[in-house]
Amino acid sequence: MKVANKQLTEWDTELNQLHERNGDLGLKVQMLEQELKEAQRDREANKNSAPTVAEFPEPADLLNKLKARRKKSGANLADIEVVLEILDHSQKRN
Repeated sequence: MKVANKQLTEWDTELNQLHERNGDLGLKVQMLEQELKEAQRDREANKNSAPTVAEFPEPADLLNKLKARRKKSGANLADIEVVLEILDHSQKRN
């Protein structure tokens, strides 16, 4: 009978330890779920506040504005088109 009681006491102790560990894990799961929800909210907020794609003027308009400000500019329409392509590609990567 003493052996059985001793075994039951040991099992009871193990069971209590498992309950404590399970409770700690449950709390950790709740905390991680809360962090996940916050991260998802932050992600949505960041997506909504992300800058929109810039719209560049037509190359000819941009060249005219450049020529109006800098009369002796050596840029031509092809140069302006290339610059706008570069800006567009760099913006799409970000």
